[in-house]
Amino acid sequence: MTSSDMKKKISSVIALAMRGGVAITRHKRAEMVMLSAADYEELVRAVLEARRAPLARMTAEFDAMVGRMNTPESAAGVKALFAATPKQLGKAAVKAAAAHA
Repeated sequence: MTSSDMKKKISSVIALAMRGGVAITRHKRAEMVMLSAADYEELVRAVLEARRAPLARMTAEFDAMVGRMNTPESAAGVKALFAATPKQLGKAAVKAAAAHA
């Protein structure tokens, strides 16, 4: 719909917008869209959810990782790490490198 048509027929434009939106054109190019308030709110909600999804996924992954680290076995491992001598740490590093090779 052109902006001229919109000015002349605003009540019918509003009715069309309530049924799914109307693109308003100028020089055959869409310049704006008229939506119902409900459609606009749904669109904004969808955009915000899409933007938050990566952060929510990373938060869940981080929480799961922290959960795996907060075990009695992990606490014992940290205690052993800080009690280890340089020689013991060296042997553990060599063993771990060999396991990953």
